Amino acid sequence: MNPSRIFHSHCYLPGLHRFFLFLISSLCLLTPILSHAIDFGWSRTDKSMIYGEMTNFDFKKKIVTIKDAESGKEKSFPSSQLDTRARWMLILFSSQFFSSIPEDTFGAAHLPMAIVFIVLPAILYLIIFWLCAMLIMRKFSPMRALVALPGAWFLSGFLIIFYLFMIGRFEEKALLICILGGLVTLTVASLFISIIYNRSVFHGLTLIILHSVLTPLIVALTIFIPYQFSNSEKIDTFFEDHVFIPIGALPVKEVED
Repeated sequence: MNPSRIFHSHCYLPGLHRFFLFLISSLCLLTPILSHAIDFGWSRTDKSMIYGEMTNFDFKKKIVTIKDAESGKEKSFPSSQLDTRARWMLILFSSQFFSSIPEDTFGAAHLPMAIVFIVLPAILYLIIFWLCAMLIMRKFSPMRALVALPGAWFLSGFLIIFYLFMIGRFEEKALLICILGGLVTLTVASLFISIIYNRSVFHGLTLIILHSVLTPLIVALTIFIPYQFSNSEKIDTFFEDHVFIPIGALPVKEVED
């Protein structure tokens, strides 16, 4: 008898395989919950931290205003006092920054960055989804991933828009609509993925959860690793010259005579 068949017959028993997938799902579901226990805060170049919500960004003066979570008072300071991590938080997760950009300013410098922030994450999501599918679904075709992920996004987006409309009509039942809508959306997306891969809905759900957790972790590592093995000052300077200054998060450097 072929030894590889003996190995597969013992290592991939249906019950054991299902338990393995259930374990992955459970761990991945717990990860976002645990991550909320960490408050990242706004770190500054002087090593101090401000914990709170950004309430305003003055695009012309490059002034950041943060409402301190402890005192409740607003603190304003130049965006140049934010360190690189906080600057990324500013341009990626702060709606105040983008809402502060004047319409006549948003143009050639912002459009390439907008394309990069859309295209690169989409490509990365597809690659990681494909790798997760190889692990969970045992399917190696990249075409399946190219159909499954955008299709799941499209269906989920359509359902989310519908439930947002329902929340607007029935505000008193917003929480119930969110809970039921979330479950339905997750089920529909899992069902669609399972059909593409010809597996069970459970496999589709596991793939969605695993992919949703691994992607931000890998993105964080791609930013973290260069800082560990390269000159951090050169990396900071590169981001300042090619990202933060061109899109208006930092003031233009003064040219020395």
